[in-house]
Amino acid sequence: MLAAGLAQAEPFVFQGQLNDMGSPADGVYDLEFLLFDSETGGSQIGTVQGIDDLEVSNGSFTTELDFGDDAFDGSSRWVEIRVRAGDSVDAFTLLDPRAKIGSTPQASYASRAGVADSVVDQFWTQAPGILMIGEHNGRDQVFINRDNNIESTDVFVVHSAVNGSGGMTISSYANGLPYYGYATGGFSRAKTYYDPVTDAWVVSKGGSDLLEIDENDDVIITNNLIVGGTITSMGGGGGTLVGYESHTPDSIFRDFGFDRTFNAFAGAIQPTGSTGYLRSDLDLPHGAVITNIRVEYVDRTSTNNLRLELWRRELTTLSYSVDVLATSSGSDNNTVQVFDITPDPAIVIDNTVCTYALRGFTTSGSWPSAGFIGIRAITIEYEQTIP
Repeated sequence: MLAAGLAQAEPFVFQGQLNDMGSPADGVYDLEFLLFDSETGGSQIGTVQGIDDLEVSNGSFTTELDFGDDAFDGSSRWVEIRVRAGDSVDAFTLLDPRAKIGSTPQASYASRAGVADSVVDQFWTQAPGILMIGEHNGRDQVFINRDNNIESTDVFVVHSAVNGSGGMTISSYANGLPYYGYATGGFSRAKTYYDPVTDAWVVSKGGSDLLEIDENDDVIITNNLIVGGTITSMGGGGGTLVGYESHTPDSIFRDFGFDRTFNAFAGAIQPTGSTGYLRSDLDLPHGAVITNIRVEYVDRTSTNNLRLELWRRELTTLSYSVDVLATSSGSDNNTVQVFDITPDPAIVIDNTVCTYALRGFTTSGSWPSAGFIGIRAITIEYEQTIP
């Protein structure tokens, strides 16, 4: 038989799981609980807590234990459990290993004592510049101004006992970036932050800023806005929506083979000697007007250049029309260069007639050594009229 327990408050409720011959136990059992200051050996603390005829259902049991006011002083504690059948007078069977008590019962010590002892003797753990509660992969919870959770998975709950405004504030220095982050698996995934320099509140995901409320209280969205309902203008009419579409080397590829490669400095490139191209398909809303195309690129060779083209493919005939948007000139070994293109005339997207793509070629028709020409990022600014 074996048991594992969860402790809550002191006197505290001990919840355990009891198996009998490898299966969840059912029935009445006698149990003894002993508190120790070590996982093995050590000294017993308080008196033996004997519970007779405890009901166990499908392996689960719950009982209240009280080892005395001085049982918890902030140090680690383990419970040793002994068990026998409820109708037996035989000796108790020792369950191994001992069950470690969680940090919650230590709160009774922290609330009634603590100030006379050093922090390391309390249930809080102190490290250089760090204050921790619980253990890694633990299940400890922190409640402020309340004694239970809202959701069963809550680990931190703050209650504001007022009818008006109440909440939590994150503060930093005058030029700091106070943020609230989200992480899974030990890696940052998203965050919201305030930028005091630009007076903007920003939503960031995957390292990219995707939504911003700027200093003029305008909402800027850097990717597509997908709406499942109706957009209602409260300003008495329509207007112009400014949008952005971005491409990185992950979305820049070669023809139908998808076999472009990546260089840490140059970004998306073609293999040396290739006669192919880099392509980014445009996915813009119908009626959008492209007002700016910004391309970050690398050109480190004086004998070859990067040429950026806009390709339109007609839906009926599948024929192409091509516009050359920009061509690099000269070379710069250590600087990322930029095409900042304002189309004239403006490019109007008509998704009923054709599809659109940007293509990057070399002027010689052959790609140089790896990293000498490449496209790092593309950002397209466009306007869309809201009726």
